[in-house]
Amino acid sequence: MKDGLAFRHAETTDFAAVLELASQLARQIEADIPPLTPAQFQKYYISPHAPMHLLLAVRNDKIVGMISWTLTHELYSADTRVYISDVSVDHAARGQGVGAALMAEVQAWARAHNASKLGWEVWHRNSAAQAFYHRLGASVDREAIPYVLTLQEEEL
Repeated sequence: MKDGLAFRHAETTDFAAVLELASQLARQIEADIPPLTPAQFQKYYISPHAPMHLLLAVRNDKIVGMISWTLTHELYSADTRVYISDVSVDHAARGQGVGAALMAEVQAWARAHNASKLGWEVWHRNSAAQAFYHRLGASVDREAIPYVLTLQEEEL
């Protein structure tokens, strides 16, 4: 436990707290509140074969932060990497080292799984997050250009 923080993987009963943290993140980046359902939460984060890992930071029996990630392996380089998809710290716990502690936990996990890099994306107008990541020693990846292909439902 560091500074009163404990870390544990999410459980089914954490759904409401995780949804609240995800909603806080969505509001911060001016996105819609996520339509995450309990079934999706179970499938993608909790089940034994879930593709995502979800670690929670807990202080005084209250969930104050979360981080989710997945492990990837690149064929062209044989590198193992960790991709972080979400980091959120409760508004009331900001500035108390929760985000840095969550990142450190994932760094340790990544090293234990022979990953060579951590990667993530930051919303271009989230200057607080950008400053936070720079303080951690991260830098902008100028070698890769992110692309996205939005998948639409096929018309019937």
